[in-house]
Amino acid sequence: MKNNYKNLISIVFVLLFCNCSEDVAVPKLECTQPDFTVNRTVHDVLKTATITATKYVYDDVIEAYVVSSDENGNFFKILYLQTLATETKPSVGFSVAVDATNTYIDYRIGNKVYIKLKDQFTDLFYGGMRIGSLYEGSSGTASVGRISQNDYKNVLHASCTIMNEDELVNSISIEEALEDSKLNTLIELSDVQFLEAAIGRHYFEEANNVGGSTNWGLRDKSGNQIIFRTSSFADFSTHLVPEGSGKVRGILTKYGSDYQLMVRSEKDVVMDGKSNVPFFTEDFQTVTNNVNFALPDWSNIVEKASKLWRTMVTAGNGYAEFNTTSTTAAENVAWLITPKINLTNYKNTVFSFRSAQHDLKVDSPLNGLEVYISTNFDGSEVDKATWIKLNAKIASLSTPTRQFISSGGIDLSAYSGNVNIAFKYTGSGKDKTLNGAFMVDDVKMFGEK
Repeated sequence: MKNNYKNLISIVFVLLFCNCSEDVAVPKLECTQPDFTVNRTVHDVLKTATITATKYVYDDVIEAYVVSSDENGNFFKILYLQTLATETKPSVGFSVAVDATNTYIDYRIGNKVYIKLKDQFTDLFYGGMRIGSLYEGSSGTASVGRISQNDYKNVLHASCTIMNEDELVNSISIEEALEDSKLNTLIELSDVQFLEAAIGRHYFEEANNVGGSTNWGLRDKSGNQIIFRTSSFADFSTHLVPEGSGKVRGILTKYGSDYQLMVRSEKDVVMDGKSNVPFFTEDFQTVTNNVNFALPDWSNIVEKASKLWRTMVTAGNGYAEFNTTSTTAAENVAWLITPKINLTNYKNTVFSFRSAQHDLKVDSPLNGLEVYISTNFDGSEVDKATWIKLNAKIASLSTPTRQFISSGGIDLSAYSGNVNIAFKYTGSGKDKTLNGAFMVDDVKMFGEK
């Protein structure tokens, strides 16, 4: 007994007084590589996916890389994965919803994951592919939903391979991002900034709560815009939206016709450049719904027939619209003209706006929107002014209905002094193949002093 007591004292002495830090090895995390053979590509699965939830019956395995993370709360019970782009094939992304949180622990950004497809379901959700379990809503409509907490690790098998996310990210422009082929992938936008309405506000605000998240806007130098979406559960939701311009990295998603960028953490937002603030802007947010257009110093002029441009408000967004569907005139021609914009003291001037359409039947010069500039418009007589047509990207029949697109940056560096910009609509209310509506929003002029 005495010897045992002495041994115990010796052990305690060693633990208390010896420096054992050099002798104790830090345990290493071990990874066991799953044994799977990939026999199908994500491209192949995407080709078979439709808007209808379809059960996958083959014993196939695909591989992809994790590009999202729920660590900072902006993503909830969902994983976004994509393929690695090659010289001949761009990356393809998809989402997998799981009934589990803190998935970032097992599926880290850049982690290659093997996905067992047998008995899972696929569908296309607003153009993006989903893989998961079958979900039947209260209406009885089936769609792809979350894989249960007990099953998702039998479907998603993390490998020991982790790719640097810089090798996965696709650096593109906003204009390039606005297409379904980029959905669910990791993209990075450069030379972008938050719209003025977001500056000084929080990433999430209850007053701008859209389905538990807040939508602000990002804009590039050409006037292209995309929604920046932040969940109320994001750990940076109470932080202020930064000023300046720079890079934003995140997952491209879509709801309805709206493309949305969702960042993984606040570190995805790097605004280290100067803001590019327009010296003339009109976003039509003060207009009244469905009345003849009447803003100070703007001109609303009918050239043929009697219908004027009107102001409209949809889902809180104001814009200008000309719609021939309610007229019977053989030809409608109407001009919406900005106030005089003084370009003096500005260089490298760029003009931009956004347009949308609805109810168009054909693309035709007899039914379209054109944009002009004048240096001698007197404010009332359009026929006595000299108008030069500007080359702008304008919504057309192929543009999804009511989806605003950017005109692109229109170079006006050759102009100085006072100018007016005119939106000229031509259409027919009598010939139903030549009617429809055009919408104009976010008129801006940029320049360097």
